Amino acid sequence: MKKISIIAIILLISILGCKKETSVFEIKGTVLNKQLQEKIGGVKVYLDAKKIEGGVYNNSFTNVASATTTSSGSFKFDIEEGQVSEYRFRLVNNGYFGIEQVTAVDIVHQDDGYSPVFEMIQESFIELNVKNTMPYDTEDEIRYRFIDVETKEKDCCNNDPISGIGYDYEAHHTCSVRSHAWINLTWTITKRGNQSILYDSLYTGDGLTVIYDINY
Repeated sequence: MKKISIIAIILLISILGCKKETSVFEIKGTVLNKQLQEKIGGVKVYLDAKKIEGGVYNNSFTNVASATTTSSGSFKFDIEEGQVSEYRFRLVNNGYFGIEQVTAVDIVHQDDGYSPVFEMIQESFIELNVKNTMPYDTEDEIRYRFIDVETKEKDCCNNDPISGIGYDYEAHHTCSVRSHAWINLTWTITKRGNQSILYDSLYTGDGLTVIYDINY
């Protein structure tokens, strides 16, 4: 009986000893304000993965880890290595445009760890008010647009022209742009058959809302 017990213990130790150790890899990243090159604290960082489980490929990303950057803009993940076809980083912070970055597995699974640096663009707003304050007739026309704006998301300012016709034309637009940037604006006014083309530049400042009026 004792002999059987000893053999069972030896087998159990052997089985436990053959258990494969889970490999863990490290990700130590930093998040910066792109315009000012300053480190950003309080950023939510999510790591998603497309997993291969039981030999089945999943085309959807699943969240595997999340962290919040420290006051020095740093974050860290210790991730158990698994069968993954692709990784995705998502960064979210109030007052900044979000980031989504898909990264290859071999880049993330570096032997000496992976140390990405993400640059977030700070967000400002432009409130543009347009009004025909000196009407002549119903043929009064204005065409206006921003120039060379970097469009990031659906609510961003864009470069599409807008037209307004009539002696009582009035419009109000609010859209987002990057902070600490000069945003160019042009408008063309047609009245009494005469045409005038005007330009101006707006500085967006540090996450501010810039109010600009075009009265024509």
